[in-house]
Order: sequence, then structure tokens, then C-alpha cells
Amino acid sequence: MRPPAPKTSAYSQQEPRPENLLLLASPRAAKLSLGCPLLDRLLSGGLPAASVTEIAGESAAGKTQLCLQLALLAPLSPHPSSSLFLCSDVPFPLRRLRLLAPKSRPDLLDHVLVAAVHSPSDLLSLLSRAQYHLSHPSRSPHPLPIRVILLDSIASLFRADFDASPADLKRRSGLFFKISAKLKELAHRHQCVVVVTNQVVDVVEGNTGNTVAWSSGRQVSPALGLAWANCVNTRLFLTREVDSNGGSARRHMKVAFAPHLPVRTCEFVIRRDGVFGVEPAQRSFWGCGELMASKLVMKSQGGQK
Repeated sequence: MRPPAPKTSAYSQQEPRPENLLLLASPRAAKLSLGCPLLDRLLSGGLPAASVTEIAGESAAGKTQLCLQLALLAPLSPHPSSSLFLCSDVPFPLRRLRLLAPKSRPDLLDHVLVAAVHSPSDLLSLLSRAQYHLSHPSRSPHPLPIRVILLDSIASLFRADFDASPADLKRRSGLFFKISAKLKELAHRHQCVVVVTNQVVDVVEGNTGNTVAWSSGRQVSPALGLAWANCVNTRLFLTREVDSNGGSARRHMKVAFAPHLPVRTCEFVIRRDGVFGVEPAQRSFWGCGELMASKLVMKSQGGQK
């Protein structure tokens, strides 16, 4: 006899493909909305829980903006939750977070928990402390349980203290697996949405195997190589295109790989009130800038920003 269907989650639901069940925590993966119907459509409902999602991209591509937006969306979901924002790129962008928070809901900031991370060992220690609070919600001082974990960024933790020697490369790979194992344990055991940002490096001739994309006229690839690429379930790649006249950058979010999604792309813009997708049919009107993007979002959301 078939087991009973799981109850409807706080997030939208999607049936995964049978061949990918080993990569997902359950037959139905809960998802967290990105706050934009176009970006949610790209991801078939949003970011999956019980999974580790990487957002890679060059500086100013929009990685941190998306993380701040997700942090504020956690308490607004049907089953409100807190977010844990682990920041290795200090200082934390508190001013931008306050600008993104709706003026009618300043209390949302109370549910964004921020901790500075300075090294891989520091990160592992903080994740162990987070696991304690997740396992003992009644003892937590926070009114809402933590269900969103954001790390910005993983590459910053490995800038120093490692060189290209075989011993250091082995030690670094070992830390990758320890960190990813802890993140996946938290994601699966507590049905958390886990997001990790990553920086990019220039691709040299003959460099193969890892994800490659063009951004700002450069061929780039996510930092930390294939060893880290094998530690995440889903990779989203943010790229920028800047025209020769120095106009506004066109940004794209690409699904590089995921167990439940095909490879596809959506254009998006960063506005004062957040990150929003742009309909492909409207690209010819790009000269209208943010006004056009604003109209598209308002139309998609039924007049609500």
C-alpha cells in the first residue's frame, strides 16, 4: 500500500523525476519563493529545501542581493521562519537589508540572524551551534525556527592559508567535504533551504570540466574547482553583459545544473526594492530600463510589488 501523501508545505511543491530521488530529501521537495514569479518559474517554484543551492557569479552580479531578499522572505512564508545569514565578506550590508525591508514590516529584520565567519573551522563551529538550536527549538531564544541558511561566500573562506601544494589541496578538499556534509545534514534533517554564494575565476586555456560562462566580456568559472562543484546539488550562475557604450548591465540567471531542472536562463534586474525577472519578450524595450521591469513585475504580481 502506498504511504500517505505528505502534507502541503509552507512552500510550493513539485514532483521530482524518479531517477533523482537519491539527490532529494523526499519524493516532494519543498521550495522557497524568490519573491518574483518569473524567477520562481525559472526554478519551477523556487529554491528547494533539503538541498544545497550554490549561487555563483562575479562581483556585482547580484549574489548578495538575492541572499538578502531570501532572508526577508523567510518570515513572510505561510509557515514563518527565521534565516541564518553567515557572512564571510564583512562588513555585513545592513543598510541594504534595511532598504529592502518593507516600511510596513520593520519587524522582519528581527528574524534575520547574522554571524561573521572568518575561516573554514569557524564556519564548522557555527554550523554545529546552529544544529543545536535547530534540534532544540524550544530552547532557542528566537520566536521563529531557522529554516533558511545563507552563506555569503564560500570562496572568501579559502582565499588565504592554502597554496597549490598537494598537501594543501588535499586538506582543502577535505574541508569542502566536511562543510558540505554539515550543510546537507542540516538541510535534510531539518528541511532547511541552504544557499551558498561563490565567486568566479578567469578561465585559462585548457581548463575543462567545471561550469564555464561569459560575464562582462570574460570567460569565467565558479571558484574552488570541481572538488567544490561536486559538493552542491544545484548551481545557479549569474552573469552580466555590459554594452560598449557603458549603458546599464543586463543580468542573467542560468540553471547550470540541478537534479530537478533543465538548463535554462532568465534575465533579471536589481532595483531598489529587490531582484526581479524580466520577460524575454520585452528585451527589445530594454531602453525603458527599470520602469519597464517595474511594470512587468507589477503585472506578474497583480499590481503588488
